Order: sequence, then C-alpha cells, then structure tokens
Amino acid sequence: MISSDFRAEARRKLSGKWGKVACISLAYALVFFVLGIIEALFPESMTPIFSIITVVIEIPLTFGLIISYMKLYKDEDVKAFDFFTLGFSNFAKSWKISLHILVKMLVPIILVIVSYVLIALGTVGTLGASYIASSVAMNSFGTVAIIGFILLIVSSIWTTTKSYYYQIAYFVAVDNSDLTAKEAVEKSKELMTGNRAKLFWLELSFIGWAILAAVTFGIGYLWLLPYIQFATIAFYKFVSGDNSNVEAKVVTENNGNPIQGE
Repeated sequence: MISSDFRAEARRKLSGKWGKVACISLAYALVFFVLGIIEALFPESMTPIFSIITVVIEIPLTFGLIISYMKLYKDEDVKAFDFFTLGFSNFAKSWKISLHILVKMLVPIILVIVSYVLIALGTVGTLGASYIASSVAMNSFGTVAIIGFILLIVSSIWTTTKSYYYQIAYFVAVDNSDLTAKEAVEKSKELMTGNRAKLFWLELSFIGWAILAAVTFGIGYLWLLPYIQFATIAFYKFVSGDNSNVEAKVVTENNGNPIQGE
C-alpha cells in the first residue's frame, strides 16, 4: 500500500459527503472564532486565561472531530456540531490520552527546551563578550551556542520521529472503546512500529493541496482537512489489519496493480 491508495480510499469514502465534512470543518473553526471574539472583548490581562481555556477545550474537541470523521467513514449519520458533544462526553479520556503521549515525549521535549536555553545563553553571552572585547569569553559562549544548535537539530529530529508512534492514538481509542487511554497509546506505538515512514509520506503528499488551500485564503482547508483525516483513517485501518475495503477497491479499480495517480 502506498500514499495514493490511501488518498483514493479517502476520496471513495468522501463521495457524496464533501458538503457535510465541509460543514463540520466550518463548525469546528466557528467554535474557536467565537472564542477569539469573546477574548477580544476582555482586557489583555485576561489573555493567559483564555489561552488556557482554549487548550483545555481544544483537545476534547479534536477528539470529538475524529469521532465524527470516523463515523462518517463508516457511513454513519453525523451532524455538523456533533463533534462538540462527542468531544466533551469523552473529555477525560481525550485528556488522559494526550497526557500519556506527553509523558512518552517528555525527554525529547525537554532536550528541545534545553537547546533553546543554550542558544539564548550563548548568543547573549557572545554579544556581551564582544561589548567588553573578551575573545576568550566570546569563544566560550560561541561554543555554548553551537552546542545548543546541534542539540536542537538532534532533539527536533528525535521529537518528530518519536511523535509518529502516537499519531493514531486517538483513532485507536475511538475504534476500541474498551481500551484505556494508556492502552490506546501503547497500541498506537505497536501499530506504527515499522509504519512511521508511510504516514510521513502520506502527510507529505498533501503539500500541493495545502498550498492551493492557502491560496484560497484558507477556505480550501474546509475540504482539505477532512480529506487528510479520511486518508489517515484509511491508513489506520490498513496498519490495524482492517484493510479489506482498501485492498478490494485497489484491485477492482486497477486490476490488481497499485493506484498511482491522485
């Protein structure tokens, strides 16, 4: 299975549903647009509080959005704002999954933070040393900055590659309601072992569409984001072993050969 197969399956599943998924995307964006308007009505001192509120509700709403998409993928009926009730009815579980992922990602994230601190210290120290014309101090602080840059590159790569283990944790949790949050995260890592590159290339294959969506002042994302999510669901179904629909469609449409085009 290659990226074009997952995209083809996503389009097949989206047939006749493009209007509905666009409405869901618009409803999701509308929630945060309203929050932004409300935030603008309050003084700037309240901004940190609204930032916390946004983070608190974004995770369950994202979880609810994935539930809505997976229901549509299975041809179940979903309304535009169902993601809201679906998300908040799973508020605790969505946060537990996110926190378990955060724990798994803690070490590389800390290293990224440390690298930025080293870069800042090295840069500020070098500027200070140049002001007092101390070449020894400049070299020392310059070395600290270089170490910070190297650590940033290494830790960023580690963070990105490790994060792919948990990219489908929400999908696992939605599809297996009997699993605990911890089990869903562990199952995601199990399924993604050996498959991270496939998901990376699948996501990268949408870059052209992302550019086109940006040209439309973001309006195109109302259709693009569901398209990406449906392709990711097809990918999840494949790595979890539930790939009969994808394989059958590939064989039917292309006489047994993988689909190559968009």
